[in-house]
Amino acid sequence: MLAIQGHSVREPVFSTFALSGQMVRIGLLPYAGAPIEVTLRGRPVGERTADGWLVPAPAAPGLYPLRIRRTDNDEESLLQLWVLTPASAVQDESLNGYRMGPYPPPRSNRRNYEPPAGFIEVTKDNIDTPLSTNFTLRQFLCKQESDYPKYVVVQESLLVLLERLLAEVRSRGHDIPTFGIISGYRTPWYNKRIGNVRYSRHVYGDAMDIFIDADGDGRMDDLNRDGWFNAADIQQFYELVNEVKARPENALLVGGVGRYNKTSRHGGFVHVDTRGYRARW
Repeated sequence: MLAIQGHSVREPVFSTFALSGQMVRIGLLPYAGAPIEVTLRGRPVGERTADGWLVPAPAAPGLYPLRIRRTDNDEESLLQLWVLTPASAVQDESLNGYRMGPYPPPRSNRRNYEPPAGFIEVTKDNIDTPLSTNFTLRQFLCKQESDYPKYVVVQESLLVLLERLLAEVRSRGHDIPTFGIISGYRTPWYNKRIGNVRYSRHVYGDAMDIFIDADGDGRMDDLNRDGWFNAADIQQFYELVNEVKARPENALLVGGVGRYNKTSRHGGFVHVDTRGYRARW
């Protein structure tokens, strides 16, 4: 188990995000006395600290896969270190030709509404890279049409939440490899274009609209097995999410949960985010 940004990570694959030159802290508290090695493409990297490991983020934006291994039993984790393209590279509301739009000013009465410090660059070569054990980079992309490169923001807290929700869904008998996705990250430009609220959590990279789709038909499953796909199924998933959110071990994942019934455009979904304060709708 690793500790990333204060979150206990149980997944064998996970991601963390940093700007060039930042020090990335990897907590290894459960393995305090164990022999550990951290390598990047086969070479040792970083240094051990009292409670973990410290790795300097490389200079160039991109993906740097860190292998974290206990040498006494070969237990291994893959931590995908993504070095971000800095927000300062955005010019005229675009980043390398990808339309971003302006971020709204920070909200004085709320935390976690600062514009992102940087963005993951998405290419044809890395789009299917796993961000965590059960979620890939592709699932978080904004739906606006564009050529490559594209850019996206993802928060570690969202990955933790999605993996814990997926584990709970599976434990209740729903055999799904991952969630169906309605919407992940949105650029401010796209968010405005679809008429969403200015301070949507989707533009900050900690929100996703999800549904359970074991049969692969692109809509919410009949969760209560009454023979109908309707609001009752959305409500059941909504209650499951609230139950998981309320557990003491998920205190750092506090945020929004919203239910959306099916329309002509989608089969219904539940919105989840980790905004830092409770919101329900």
